[in-house]
Amino acid sequence: MDFGLNKRQKIIIASVILTFGLVSTQLVDFNLRFKFLTGLTILAYFISLWALWEGINFLKAAVLLILPTLFVLGLASFYFLLPVRWLTRLPVALIFGLSFYSLLLSQNVFNVASIRTIPLYRAASTAAFLFTLITAFFLFNVIHAFNLLFIWNGLLVFSLGFLLVMQILWSIDMKDRLDIAVIVQSMILSLSLTELSIALSFWPMVTTMWSLTLASVMYVLIGLSSQILRDRVNRRAAVEYLSIGAVIFIVAFLTTSWSG
Repeated sequence: MDFGLNKRQKIIIASVILTFGLVSTQLVDFNLRFKFLTGLTILAYFISLWALWEGINFLKAAVLLILPTLFVLGLASFYFLLPVRWLTRLPVALIFGLSFYSLLLSQNVFNVASIRTIPLYRAASTAAFLFTLITAFFLFNVIHAFNLLFIWNGLLVFSLGFLLVMQILWSIDMKDRLDIAVIVQSMILSLSLTELSIALSFWPMVTTMWSLTLASVMYVLIGLSSQILRDRVNRRAAVEYLSIGAVIFIVAFLTTSWSG
């Protein structure tokens, strides 16, 4: 199924196809958009699998492709919330295409780095961490925009948070199997995000600040957990991450309209 294409060419084609798919969501009937969004998300998984097929095993197909798939789901869902103007939507679609291309490149580095050591691993790790936070922000933004009951907010945040946290923690060592420590730690961090999302559901916050707060807390939790798994945790790193978390909560408190 390579059609004589190398991996970079397949990544470019995958990015172009999904960009056109994103733009096409605005051309279908409104009642069909959610079905179209589901189809686009499924397409994102399989086209990413095709682009990164060389060296992919069952575990990588299950874990490594979580981020590209959820990135498409998050940004495509957020795309619906943008103003109905092509002047806004076309630049976002272009940014999406370039971002997805970069994301697949970083996932390809993980795919290769699990077999042999390559110098691009650190850059790919940083990129994956950034894309994880961006994806979380978009998904959390959409969740809050639906004004769901607090329990549904918690369940959705737990499900999506668990997948995002698990794939980034797995990428630290990239073992041939999923360690129980990674699963347990992912569940603990996701549960922490869930409890916070439920608490913030009763907080009169605007949608952007709600999702930004959760994404920032995810940054702190994953950052500290990554340092622990790498055996690099120290007092200075802990203070830095916790300081960022404290600043975010102060900003969230100050930007909240308590008068209604």
